[in-house]
Amino acid sequence: MLAIIAHHFVVNSTVNLQYDYLNPTTNQYFLEIWGMWGKTAINSFILISGYFLCKQALTWQRYVKLLAQIVFYNIVIYFIFIATGYEPLTLKGVYKSLLGLLSYINGGFTASFMVFYAFVPIYNIVINNISQKQFRLFIIGIISTMTIAQTFFFSPTMNEPVWYMSLYFIAAYIRIYPNRYTESLKFSTILFLFSTLLAVASVVCIMFLADYRQSEFIGTHRYFMVSDSNKILAFIVGLSAFLVAKNVRPFASKFINTVAAGTFGVLLIHANSDTMRQWLWQDVCQVPKLFQGELPNLIFVAVIVPISVFAICSFIDYWRRRWIEKPFMRWINSL
Repeated sequence: MLAIIAHHFVVNSTVNLQYDYLNPTTNQYFLEIWGMWGKTAINSFILISGYFLCKQALTWQRYVKLLAQIVFYNIVIYFIFIATGYEPLTLKGVYKSLLGLLSYINGGFTASFMVFYAFVPIYNIVINNISQKQFRLFIIGIISTMTIAQTFFFSPTMNEPVWYMSLYFIAAYIRIYPNRYTESLKFSTILFLFSTLLAVASVVCIMFLADYRQSEFIGTHRYFMVSDSNKILAFIVGLSAFLVAKNVRPFASKFINTVAAGTFGVLLIHANSDTMRQWLWQDVCQVPKLFQGELPNLIFVAVIVPISVFAICSFIDYWRRRWIEKPFMRWINSL
């Protein structure tokens, strides 16, 4: 989640409007690398979800619980902005707060995730009724179509709900048919470090090429290998990060479990709307102004802000879960 917040620190702050690909500064290089991990983090999140959900049953109560969380934050944050005079009350705003998910399928993580999530029982039926060989061929077909075709043959195969479904099947295969590579912490760590360095190198090399050729067009494609979640390096970095997390020696921590339970809430709060993005990144953090300052100060703020945002949002969501979600779910479960 920290990687996603760092990504939003860059892409939602409009700082990219100040980028000069014909004469990039050190600050620009830093922000390009700092903010490039959003898609990889999403991949890891979906893979973790698939790894556990493939052995569980998704009930309608669990789906309603997640949906209620989304609607709650949409409504509360919208009316807070109205009450403070930051945003006007409009019919469009009310609609987006209540039914906005329907407008952003394949155009926003939350809406696409909820569509993907609704079909988890169907995915599990498929998983439980195919052989290992069929499953393996299915995974090869998915990766070939969704990742190889788009990365190397420029085919526009990216569709968020479909890609999340693909990651779900990949995680399920790893869970059901483990092997010495997927279970090896050493292998997954090496793969993670190598793919991360390769991803950074791809961005830096494209920026160098843009500077050398004096081409804005080349510069705007610096994230080619990680620009979509299904691009090959975004996929491999996300997959290897998931494998590292899976293979690390497990330990019990009530604090970590409590924090982990609030990660989706952190996303829903800090990336709630365009108004939130403007208020948080442009007005409060003033990232565009930081871009013109000294590099050490930019690095310091870029590190501190995501940690602070995560901590504050986690605190808010903890109390929401305790005082609102618990009684709400007691009522839902009694139906």
